[in-house]
Amino acid sequence: MTPTGHLARRRLSACLLAVFMLMIDVTIVNVALPSIAVDIGAGSTAQTLIVSSYTLAFACTLLTGAWLGGLLGRRTVFVGGMAAFVLASALCGSAGSPELLIAARVVQGIAGGLVSAQSVAVIASSFPRERHSVVFAAYGATAGGAAILGPSIGGVLVSLDVAGAGWRTIFLVNVPLGLLALVIAAFSLSNTVPRPLPRLDLFGVTLSTLGLVLLIYPLAHSYQQGWSIPTAAALVASAVILGLFVHHESRWTRAGHEPMLRLDLFRHRTFGIGCVLSILMFGSFTGFFFTVSLSLQFGLELSPMRTGVVTVPFALGAAVFSVISPKLFALIGTRMLALGFVLFGVSMMCFAGLTYSESTANNLLALTGPLFVGGAGIGMFVAPLQTTIVSETDADTVGSASGLIPTVQQVGQAVGLALVGLLFFHELSRISAAVPTDSVGWEAAQPYIVAQRHVFFVLSAVVAGAAVLALALPSRVRQPPRIPTPV
Repeated sequence: MTPTGHLARRRLSACLLAVFMLMIDVTIVNVALPSIAVDIGAGSTAQTLIVSSYTLAFACTLLTGAWLGGLLGRRTVFVGGMAAFVLASALCGSAGSPELLIAARVVQGIAGGLVSAQSVAVIASSFPRERHSVVFAAYGATAGGAAILGPSIGGVLVSLDVAGAGWRTIFLVNVPLGLLALVIAAFSLSNTVPRPLPRLDLFGVTLSTLGLVLLIYPLAHSYQQGWSIPTAAALVASAVILGLFVHHESRWTRAGHEPMLRLDLFRHRTFGIGCVLSILMFGSFTGFFFTVSLSLQFGLELSPMRTGVVTVPFALGAAVFSVISPKLFALIGTRMLALGFVLFGVSMMCFAGLTYSESTANNLLALTGPLFVGGAGIGMFVAPLQTTIVSETDADTVGSASGLIPTVQQVGQAVGLALVGLLFFHELSRISAAVPTDSVGWEAAQPYIVAQRHVFFVLSAVVAGAAVLALALPSRVRQPPRIPTPV
């Protein structure tokens, strides 16, 4: 039974506050990486792992978190996960070494996955089907907006240096927000367990987690160590293990058990293509912010505050087009996704052009237009994504499909961050060798500027291909069925 309007809105507010915190922690750390590197001695590999360990742990927890929600009740898992997230955030804010910070980020990611795994089902079960396009637009806009606002908020927090905490405030700010979300959820969510609990696929959990770790860690580790036989072996092992995971899930399904990964969902065109598009967009977007934050601070020597300010037009573009996305989606349907990629790609090409001149690269006004256009592309893409991906599912499969979407997004972010970071640091190392050690100003910044330009070109090509792929979606999709799970 759908809850009353007041109760549904309270549940939605708890979920939106939670997803805001979870997604902002993907990018808020980017602008603080130079300060973290100086304060606790984090090298390039550690810097990447500080970001990617969170998204990787998040992704690996989501499917298991959905299962635990069925076992213990969604309120129990949501509240418990949020409590762990608050504690882990406090540990991040007090870390004195890269190793401790990375470990705390892993705990943050696991706790975040537990919370996020409940959020989509909570929202879908709290509102009637005809309201799903609106509430999921709000969910998508909040998630996307949080990731976009992360660098801006991070720059402000680091620059304010509240109580001398510096970069640590980007994690400590989660404590009061997390406690607020925890209280709202505790008093609004039900703990009903709706159906007999499926048998947990422990072997599937092990295979998927090990496969993803063997994929992400070697890519991050190769920044400083370079390619080696162990790196290549780990990547090959990752491909084999993930292949075994798919095979195991197929056998698990045929045996009559509930799988972690429902392979039959990929028979639907909107689901399969939508997942690929999600990986490409979220991977490109995360890699973009990661490398730009480093280039602006290490290359152009901007302060954290100015680095954060640079991203404000991007956030505004995303916010504006996320708000109007339901109306645009009603007019042009899934072509919005292709248009979002086009706008993001155009912004990347504009950024690449601006890097050829010192006057334009340092001109914040010249960056405003491309930043707004890039943000508009993200806003047009993220808001209708959920509705599009699950549009061909039915009442029996929409819950599994909705649970897979954040998993796909987090995997995309982790893989995209690793690959874009690998390209960036490879180019940075290659170009730095040719720059005189006594260089200053624009000449000294060239390794970062040129490396960033390579990233822009590659991302432009990736999103151009994604825009073409998006045209393979049906131009119109129906509203997804309601998830029949009381929460």
